[in-house]
Amino acid sequence: MRRFLVFLLLAALCCLNGCAYGLYEDQRLMDTIVDDKAMSGAIKSDLLGESFTGGWSVAVYCYYKNVFLVGEVPESMQHKALETARRHKPYSVTPHWFSPAKSDVSDIELAARLRKELIGVKGLSSTRIDTEVNAGRVVLLGVVKNDEEKRLAVQTARKTSGVHAVTSYLMLPQRVK
Repeated sequence: MRRFLVFLLLAALCCLNGCAYGLYEDQRLMDTIVDDKAMSGAIKSDLLGESFTGGWSVAVYCYYKNVFLVGEVPESMQHKALETARRHKPYSVTPHWFSPAKSDVSDIELAARLRKELIGVKGLSSTRIDTEVNAGRVVLLGVVKNDEEKRLAVQTARKTSGVHAVTSYLMLPQRVK
């Protein structure tokens, strides 16, 4: 029985190690990551409660209590999305609203192409970078190690076939306030 428990414990640790790969690469402290995930989750939940449906979407990202709202939202609902996020008292709320547009390449295909390119760049940890793609327009978000990683990520996104515009909200590690 004891061997079985040891085996179970080792198996669980191996699973956790594989699942936590991105966490090891994250430059934030674990408490900061947990707080950021809780804030973005609460904002997402509130946005769902505010009836942000009908084909409109808002992605919520949070790094060091700085919130980023990214999506295609009618102008009449943008203020409501900002108010909803601000109720959670983040340090800042940065909206990035896409206007409706069409592209020759699907967003899913372009996102996969972009992810493949980011993964292939030496000196860049793509697990730290979140991406949003909308009709050839790319938004990069996350916490990177240094300015060189930020430059590499933006440069790679701009060179990716099908990308027409790149906006970077990549941040450097910060001291928790």
